[in-house]
Order: sequence, then C-alpha cells, then structure tokens
Amino acid sequence: MSYDSIRARLNLYAVLPNLEDVVRDDPQMRALVSDARITVKFLVAGGPSAFVRFVGGVCTVGRGSGPEAAGAPAGSSAASSADSSATPSVVLSFASASHLNKMFGGTGSPIPLWGFTHLGFLKNEFTELTDRMAYYLAPSEELLSHPGYLAMNTQLTLNTAAFAVPVLLGHDADCIPLRHGLTQGTIVIKVLPDGPAVSLVCGASGVLPVKGELSHPSALVLLRDLPTASAFLNGRLDTFAAAVTGEVQIWGRIGMVDTLALVLDRVGKYLTPAAEPAATA
Repeated sequence: MSYDSIRARLNLYAVLPNLEDVVRDDPQMRALVSDARITVKFLVAGGPSAFVRFVGGVCTVGRGSGPEAAGAPAGSSAASSADSSATPSVVLSFASASHLNKMFGGTGSPIPLWGFTHLGFLKNEFTELTDRMAYYLAPSEELLSHPGYLAMNTQLTLNTAAFAVPVLLGHDADCIPLRHGLTQGTIVIKVLPDGPAVSLVCGASGVLPVKGELSHPSALVLLRDLPTASAFLNGRLDTFAAAVTGEVQIWGRIGMVDTLALVLDRVGKYLTPAAEPAATA
C-alpha cells in the first residue's frame, strides 16, 4: 500500500478519534458543539471512510458511515448508540488519499456531496474544533510548559499512537511481519499516577486499541509522570536509561512491548510533516 494510502488511514483512524477527547475535556469546545446533532462522513474514493458524530455535547468517531457500521474502533461509543442521527448529515468526498492528507495538513479542501444546509457548521464550529485538535497535537517547548496543555497533548499523542498500531500492522510493509509478536494478550500504557492510559487488545483477528486502562494486562508500561510520557511519546527520551532510573517501568511480557515499540517507531514516518516524501507534498 502506498505512503499516502497508509497516511490517510492514520489520519482517519488514529488522528480523527482525538476529537472525542477534545470535546469531552476542553470546556470551550464542548460548549461550541453542545447543541449540534449532526454526523459528518469522510469518504475517500476507492479508500477508507469514517464518521464524526455530535449528539448532546458528545463526539463519537468511528469507521464507515455511522455507529451501525462494522469495524468502529474500540474505545469509541459507536457500538452502543444508534438512532436517526447515525445517518450522515454531511458527506465530504476526497478524490484520493493524497487529497484527504492535504486537508489534514491544512492545504486542501473536501468536496461536499451531501448536506449543503450544514456547511455553516462545517465552516465555523467544526473547523474551530479541528483547529483546536491540531493545536494540541503541535506542541512547542513553551506550550508544553503549561500543565493543562501538557496533559492534553500527552493524552492525544498517546491515543494517536495506540490507534495507529492496527493500521500499521495491517498495511505498513515493515510492520506486517511483526503481527506474530502481538497475537494474544493485552498491553496497557499508563501515565502515573492517574493516567491517561491506553490499552491494546491483541488477538488472532488483530489488535484493537482502547482508550483507558483495562484490567489484568499481559504487559504493562508505566510512565512516571506527564513530562516523562511527553518525552517518551515524542522520541526525546532514552528509553534504556529511563528504565534504569525507573522513569519507565515495564512489567509482564516484555517481548510484546519490544514488538509494540518497533511498530510505534513507524508512526512518525507518516504523521511527522518533515518525514513526508517530496513527491506527495
């Protein structure tokens, strides 16, 4: 699968789910969409699709057209709620994976196919919400010095890493051979003392990411605090040295963690702007 195709899947299935957390944890964004009752579908020609649903001040992100679609990512509330708002109110089409990626990079616009009466919501509230998500995912040293920003950036970066795993295992040539190392068990990555945390449920059918901490994991990665987690997730931490000092603790099936680390090393290839091949710019 091409670079752009994999990156498009990561944008839809690993980055976009962070809208759930931004709406839940940012009071201004929650108030912004509190009265919205709308489902926005993203549709790539010959490629992936996803939906973003707003009901009662709650945002749900999943695969396909709505909560009834098979394959909604674990960790969203998609599977537990289905009513008339599940039908897409707006359909945004993209001619190619590259077209979608340009939109996520701020250099392209979608093609509205349906729901023209909701274009005001897309241009105003939805754009403000996605801009806020992008703000939280683009840290600077100055921004990370603020505890509130650090907490949100760490949470969203952790989510993105976890939700990227099944995409990479399924489509990245260097990660596909690693699937045998993540076939059975659960991995939890948690920031001490109280989170955030993500879990990866590994089985014969693949790896399912879950926002939050599942009990009785097969392998557990504990990060001492938010600054440690931020450095760990952004590649600024010497993991070996951190393990010696106790900043990072690994328990249980270390082989699973080693395999996971190899997969996570590939995320930056697709989601770090500087890593983008010139041909796709």
